[in-house]
Amino acid sequence: MEIEGERQRGELGPWSRALTRLAAGGLDVALQELDWATVQTLGAHGSTYPVVALVNLCANNEACMITPETLQARRALRSLCGRVSSNGRLVLNADDFALSEDPDDAPDRYLVGISAEAPVLRRHLQRGGDASWVADSTIMIQEQRRTQSIVSSQSLRWTRGGDIPFAMQNALLATAIARCCGLPQRLIAAGLASHEARPETMPGSFNVFDTGSATIVVDRPMPPWFLRASLRASVNLGAGRQVRVVGSMAEIVDDDISEIGRLLGRNGGVLILHGTWDTARMERIRHGAAANQVPPIVLQAPDERSAVQQAMAILRSDDVMLVLAEDPAATVRLIQRRLRQDSPAERSANGAAKAS
Repeated sequence: MEIEGERQRGELGPWSRALTRLAAGGLDVALQELDWATVQTLGAHGSTYPVVALVNLCANNEACMITPETLQARRALRSLCGRVSSNGRLVLNADDFALSEDPDDAPDRYLVGISAEAPVLRRHLQRGGDASWVADSTIMIQEQRRTQSIVSSQSLRWTRGGDIPFAMQNALLATAIARCCGLPQRLIAAGLASHEARPETMPGSFNVFDTGSATIVVDRPMPPWFLRASLRASVNLGAGRQVRVVGSMAEIVDDDISEIGRLLGRNGGVLILHGTWDTARMERIRHGAAANQVPPIVLQAPDERSAVQQAMAILRSDDVMLVLAEDPAATVRLIQRRLRQDSPAERSANGAAKAS
């Protein structure tokens, strides 16, 4: 929770203060991010919002659609769509059909998508709807049938020049929300270009670190339909080996473990398993990894810290290391500390101290 750039202690108290200042005119905009499980706790009955943005439901995966969590999310989705004020806007990810498919295509909808050729977004644009998308590595918008460019993805360091697809979706959603709030294009472009990802404030949210010409990514364990997006993004970050680190993933159901092993084992590389595994789950992930045409080398480590250190020690030029962290905050701190120790300035300082 931040208010005017200052990080607050706690969440409920600062959010209450933010809403008070918003009502009194001390703040212009308040933005609240929620997961599907907590949507039902929103405000009093009948309260409405000027802008509601929906990011992702199920990544167009049929297996995901029948899970209890998704059924709960679909109920929350109906509730959220009814909370948009009469003159408000509903921002939707057009690449998730469960969110955006609507034969009526109401005029309050502002759609975003990676490509203007995606079916839902194409129809929306043809009908003159407001939208944001990427064309020739540039974020574009259409509003009132007028098309304008916002900013080149090459200037967005946190998207790695557009190589992280879901980061580009975040940029599109931010653009749409900002436009719905009335911000001019130049301010949106400046804000997107100046944004810096801060791993320590959101550990495990695809945190990216550079170590020489290799790359390290810290994410979280997740079901296969969401893991695919993280894996596609990590593959884009380097042409070398893919080194993956994963624990026992206690929150992932048994039926998904084999598919996760197959996904983690794609592109060969190295798969490091750590922690205490149930024998059957260990067999499933190994079997899934071995199902690839070129299976990975599978190693084991006693715990996450040891596994991360082992993976960092074997990194070569252009390798990409992906950690599905059980303890993201501790993993981010460990990686940051190791990178500081390995930096030329730190090695030089340590050498000077030893010489003296």
